[in-house]
Amino acid sequence: MVAILDSTFREGELQPGIYYSKEARVKVGRALAEVGTPRIEFPIMYPSRGGKIEDIKAAVDDIQGCFSNSIAVLHVRVLKEDVELARVYDAKGCCAYMAPTGLHRKGKFHGMEQQKVIDNFVSVLDLMKKYGFSYRRATVEDASRFASPEERTKEDTMSFLARLLKAIEEAGATIVSIPDTSGLLPPSLSAPFIKNVRKLTRLPLACHFHNDYGNALGNALQASTMSGVDEVNVSILGLGTRNGITDHYEFVANMEDLYGVKVGEKREKMKWLYDIFTQETGISIPWNHPLSPQCFMEKAGTHQSQVVRDPKGYIPRKKLEYDLGGEVQFEAGQLMSKQVVKALLEGYDVRPELVEEVTNAIAARSALKRREVSPWEVKEIIEFSSGIKIPIEQVTKKIRGSDRVYIMLTLVPQFPVSELIREVGSWKEVDRIDEVYGDIDLIVLSQIKSFDGEEIVDKIRSRFKGAITKTITLPVE
Repeated sequence: MVAILDSTFREGELQPGIYYSKEARVKVGRALAEVGTPRIEFPIMYPSRGGKIEDIKAAVDDIQGCFSNSIAVLHVRVLKEDVELARVYDAKGCCAYMAPTGLHRKGKFHGMEQQKVIDNFVSVLDLMKKYGFSYRRATVEDASRFASPEERTKEDTMSFLARLLKAIEEAGATIVSIPDTSGLLPPSLSAPFIKNVRKLTRLPLACHFHNDYGNALGNALQASTMSGVDEVNVSILGLGTRNGITDHYEFVANMEDLYGVKVGEKREKMKWLYDIFTQETGISIPWNHPLSPQCFMEKAGTHQSQVVRDPKGYIPRKKLEYDLGGEVQFEAGQLMSKQVVKALLEGYDVRPELVEEVTNAIAARSALKRREVSPWEVKEIIEFSSGIKIPIEQVTKKIRGSDRVYIMLTLVPQFPVSELIREVGSWKEVDRIDEVYGDIDLIVLSQIKSFDGEEIVDKIRSRFKGAITKTITLPVE
């Protein structure tokens, strides 16, 4: 079984605009470990540049102190001083990287000779062994250039790569990474390259694919089935330099759902992991990602008609089970909106054009928000368009039915509402939180009880005692 290394905290932070707080690293790192990710990668912080070691070490300690099946891996340059600094974090893993190709030796390392590259790898691997790192990875950065006739220089021969890999193996590396750093390998070249490298070393291989041509996921899935490949690198949302690397969810879901291959992670918790990441970092899931709310909505009338009768007609059964909780959401398209609006306005004396107006307003709101329109929003739109005040229980019953509850909270004015939203929104039993205005401040859609049997409303009251002045609970019937 191939092992997953998640590089959200290292590779992911190379994407422009991405920065993580200490708290986000701890909470998302813990979530990754709870999902079952065996290797979680971090950069080292340089105090000379203003970095705080504690900002990384707190997450490393939490992961390795609380989860026996997950380790932290520190990513360093092929420099002894970086390995010295990595020692301070008490991580079980360390990875040293350097690009040995002619292009990089000329552009980054001032014309460094090939033998000097080999010597540098050997010296840092010796130091890793000395300091007791059990996982020691050597990353031959931009290795895929050795496989591309158009991209490699005359010096980038397989014989040089063979000498480098032999030295890395003899120096005590436990695994070697051969990343496609530039994303230039199509699947037709990726597999032969991995096979050729496999002939040059007995070390297990780690594969890391960039998505410059959209081939990262395909290459990762292909590599995971190949002899000698022990590890595939991923990140949440595929975050990484330029347009990223293999997406964690996409890799796991494809392997488990479509190939029937167990990867050692909890497939049913992948959406929960991404929700935690979004809540803790503020980084939204893109509209075209497989976990985007839009991916669970149907707008076309004929599709909605099918989904009402049997959602598996358009939604893969595994996604329906694991990512959607068995429920179907609808963008407020014409067919579904009209059915809902007609049902809600039945018995009221309204002009025929009103149904069309309300339908269009709901559809517009759904498109603007890029998500399902909540019962409270439907109630608001109907009231604004017609003046008709329909009880929220009635609206909810028409739109969705389950044993969940709406918990309406009124808070003391000075309480920072974002604090409650962040914490309660991270609870597994909570589906969503809407901030509203008026007598009520927040509406929480949640399961009635937590997984350990506690009433969610009681759990909220207990945790935020003194901040809540009123609660109202309504069943979603």
